[in-house]
Amino acid sequence: MKSKLIIKILLLVIVAALGIGMVACNNDGYVDVIDLPEDYDLSPQGKIKVSTYLRTGADSEMVLDKWIRSYNDRYPNVVVKPEIIAWGDFPTKIAAGDIGDVYYTAECDVYNYAIKGKAAMPLDAYIDLMKIDITQIYTGLYDLGCYNGYLYMCPSDLSQNVLYTNVTALEESGLSRPPIDWSWETFREYCQRLQRVEADGTYSQVGLLWGQEFGNCHIFLSGWGGKWCDTVNKKVYLYSDSKVLEGYSEMMDLIAKGYMCVSGLKGEIGAKYANVTKPTGFVFTLGTYINRVQLFEQYKEMGVRLDVTSYPCTPVVRVINGGATGFMAYSKTKNPDAAATFALMLLTDEGQEAYNDSLGGGIPITKHNIEKGNWRIPYADKDFNYDAFVCFPEAFCASWATCFVPPEIAKILETHLNDIATKYFANEMDYRDCLSAAEKAVNEKWATLYGES
Repeated sequence: MKSKLIIKILLLVIVAALGIGMVACNNDGYVDVIDLPEDYDLSPQGKIKVSTYLRTGADSEMVLDKWIRSYNDRYPNVVVKPEIIAWGDFPTKIAAGDIGDVYYTAECDVYNYAIKGKAAMPLDAYIDLMKIDITQIYTGLYDLGCYNGYLYMCPSDLSQNVLYTNVTALEESGLSRPPIDWSWETFREYCQRLQRVEADGTYSQVGLLWGQEFGNCHIFLSGWGGKWCDTVNKKVYLYSDSKVLEGYSEMMDLIAKGYMCVSGLKGEIGAKYANVTKPTGFVFTLGTYINRVQLFEQYKEMGVRLDVTSYPCTPVVRVINGGATGFMAYSKTKNPDAAATFALMLLTDEGQEAYNDSLGGGIPITKHNIEKGNWRIPYADKDFNYDAFVCFPEAFCASWATCFVPPEIAKILETHLNDIATKYFANEMDYRDCLSAAEKAVNEKWATLYGES
C-alpha cells in the first residue's frame, strides 16, 4: 500500500511539473478537459502549431502575425508556429491526424470535426481562467461554435450577407437608399419600381439576385415566424408549419413577379430572366464584408456608385448567412493549455483587435470592438454604409444545414431544397409537395439516428 501511495504521489508531481494539471488524455489519446479549479496555474509554455488558411492572401498573413504577437503579450512562454494549408486539404489532414494543435475551420464543420470526428477538444474549462466575458459576444455567434452545450470552435469574425446596392440605379428610379430597418413591404415596392421589362416581356433589370440553395432560402424558412427545426424531438416542419409554408410562398411570389432572380431557373420564367446581366442588371446582390474592396472597385470602373444595404426586415427579423469561421484546438494536442488559450484568445478584446483591425481581417465578434469601429476600413471616410454589416447581430441565421442538424439530415434537406424553385417553375414538382416530401424523408431518417445529433 505504501509503495502504491508513493507511486501515485510521484505521478501527481510529474503531471504538475509538465503543466498538464487537471488536463489528461484517455486511452485513445484524446484530451479530456476536466473542470479546472479556480487556482489552477494557467501558465502555458512550450510550442504549438497553428494550421490556417489565407483567405485574403498576404493580408491574412499580417492578421495571423498580429494575432500571434497579441497572444505572446499575454503568454510569452509559448512559441507559435504557423502552417498555411489549402482550404480543400483540411478534411484529409484532420482525418489523418496531420493537423496543428490549433486549426482553422468553419461553422458548418463543428459537428463533423468535434463530434463525429472527435478532432476537437472542448474549451469551456479555460474561459473563466482567462477572464473572458462571453456576454460581450453575440449569442447566436458564440453558439455556432458549440455543440451539446460545449464550446469547440472560437469564432474569429462575424460573417453575414448584406445587399450590395447599385446606388446609381436607385437614383435613376427616383428611390433613396433604404434605411437600416426597412420593411419587407418597402422592399417589394422598391423591386417593383426597379423592374425593367422589355417589349418581348423579358427583364433587363430586376431588384434582387438571390441563390436558391438552402443557406439563402433559410430567411424564408424562419423569417415569417415558423419553427422549421426541432432538435429536441428530432423533427422538421417544412410543410406542416403554416408560417414556414408562408415564407416559401413569398419566395415563389417574388420570383414569379420578376422581383427576384435565382440561379437555375428554366422554361418560361427562366427565359424572362435570361437577359439580365451581372452585375448592374441586379440592383441588390448578396455579398459579405470580405467582398467590399473588390466590388467597390469593380463598380467604380463601370461608373456605378456602390453602397451596402441591410436585409429588409421580415415579419420576424432574420439576417441570412450569419456565420463565422474560427479555430479549434486539436483533440490530440500534446499541449492542451497552449492550444486552448491560443484559440480562446479570439474571444478577448485584444485578440479581436489583432485579428480584425486591419485589411485581411473581418468584423469583430465582441461588442466592444464593434463599437470601437476600427474594422470600418478602407472606406470609413467615404459614403459607405458600414452599419449594414452589424445592424441586426442577434437576428442572424446560419446558412449551413449542418449548423442545425446532423450531416445525414442536412444532405436530405439540401437534396430536396437546393433547387426547389427550379423544380416548381419547370412544372416538375409543386414547391408544397417538395416541402412535404422533404419533411417526410428527414423525419423518417432522423428517427433512425442514435447518439450525438
